[in-house]
Order: sequence, then C-alpha cells, then structure tokens
Amino acid sequence: MNGLSKSRGNIADLMSMGIFLVAMLAVLVCFFECIKLMRVREDISQIARKYTLIAETEGYIDDAAKTRLVDELKECGVSDIDLNGTTLSRVGFGNVVTVSISGKIGGKYEFNEARASTAKY
Repeated sequence: MNGLSKSRGNIADLMSMGIFLVAMLAVLVCFFECIKLMRVREDISQIARKYTLIAETEGYIDDAAKTRLVDELKECGVSDIDLNGTTLSRVGFGNVVTVSISGKIGGKYEFNEARASTAKY
C-alpha cells in the first residue's frame, strides 16, 4: 500500500465535539434571550416617551390613555404593571407631569421607567 491505513476511532473525539456543540447552543440561547429583553426594554421606553408627550399636551394621563398604556405594555409582555407616580389628574400649565411605569418583563425581570416633563397645553 501507499502508507495510508485506517486508524481506529476514538469516542472521546466525538464526545468532546458534542459537548462543544451543546455549550455553544447554551451560549446562543442566552444571547438571544438577552437581545429579546433589550428589545422589550426599548419598547417600554418608547411607550413611556409616547405617553409623556400625551401628558405634556393634555396636562395628565386620562382614563382612556391609561387603559391604552396598560394594553400596550401587556402586548410587550409586561406583567404586574404599576403606574404609581404617574400624573392622573390635570395639572396647570407649566407644572410637572410624570409617567412612572414599573412591572415585570416575562414575569421575572423587574423594571422601572420614570419620565417627567412640563405641561404645555
């Protein structure tokens, strides 16, 4: 023959590759979970901004806007929503209006988003 011969395989070679693949899969799952949480957090920030602008122009967050706010947050996957600290009654021109949202993302990650502005109606 020409010097090439079949060598015996080793299960350790295959096992190490399998362990490596499982570890890489775990890292990818964690990475995509983090990306998902960051995307939801950005969505919450945009929702808070939107309702801060509404509070600026109206002088407060009325019941209809409050209901829409809660619905939008639920669509993002937020639970245990608390709006304590949000301006829910009309304030005078030039006074501070706030939008304060706290809750849990995915039922386990707590967050708090608070924004303040001046009533400009």
